[in-house]
Amino acid sequence: MSERYKCTLSPELLEKAVTELNEPRDNAERLKAIDELKAGYKESKYGPLVNNSDGFLLRFLRAKKFDQKKALNALHNYHDTRNNFKEVFDKVNNPVLLKDVWNCGVMVAIEGAGKDGSCVVLERAGKIQRGMDVYDLTAYGVLMMEKLLENEQNQICGMQSVDDLADFNISILTKVSPVALSRMNAIWQDAMPLRIKAMHMFNEGTFMDVLMGLLRLMLKEKLMKRIHLYGKDPSKMTDFIDPTKLPPSFGGTGPPIDEIIETWNERMSEAWSEDTHL
Repeated sequence: MSERYKCTLSPELLEKAVTELNEPRDNAERLKAIDELKAGYKESKYGPLVNNSDGFLLRFLRAKKFDQKKALNALHNYHDTRNNFKEVFDKVNNPVLLKDVWNCGVMVAIEGAGKDGSCVVLERAGKIQRGMDVYDLTAYGVLMMEKLLENEQNQICGMQSVDDLADFNISILTKVSPVALSRMNAIWQDAMPLRIKAMHMFNEGTFMDVLMGLLRLMLKEKLMKRIHLYGKDPSKMTDFIDPTKLPPSFGGTGPPIDEIIETWNERMSEAWSEDTHL
């Protein structure tokens, strides 16, 4: 059996976990919750856990505010998706196949950039290259979330996304079947052990009505309420995100986007040739 989880959270982060996520302050109680989740997992139906460590299971408990039923449902959903959505997870397991997505800087992350301590994922939809596979983009997103979830602060404080929609060709979505879109969307809403705090969009352009229509079909109401639109003025995002960590092209005063991409790509390449799991 792997080594049991030992809490090394700062007093501030532990207090946030206790207050906002119902996490037990006492580690023995935390371990009891982890053991209960593991005991409830149906290996006969979903196969062996891809990772049976305390830290992996704790992600699901935190994502669902220590509600055992919801955490178990997410854990089952993740394994079901991993087993049956091969178009995405075969590439998650072989990230070298995703180098085109990685190299073009479509998605990068800045940890601790949210004013609430959340990580921030910057997305530049206009950089999606002609012919790029939507499944590749989804697989790369899964790999990004996995890397971010290695940090306990991100598990507790969650994630915000910032989408620069300039030059985005929405046809990439219209070419995907509704069933495939639904399956990809289910990864983020039903399986991924991540708290999505807000989605910020700017340079949304004339196609926004079409995009919002698609989002209403896919997203739960609580996530729809977390979408913020800024037109051509992303500087208003500074109510949510530290402007000193955002690049100028995203309305901030931080390092240029190319520097952020380089830093993030170095992190992603640390285990680029290895098989992965959430």
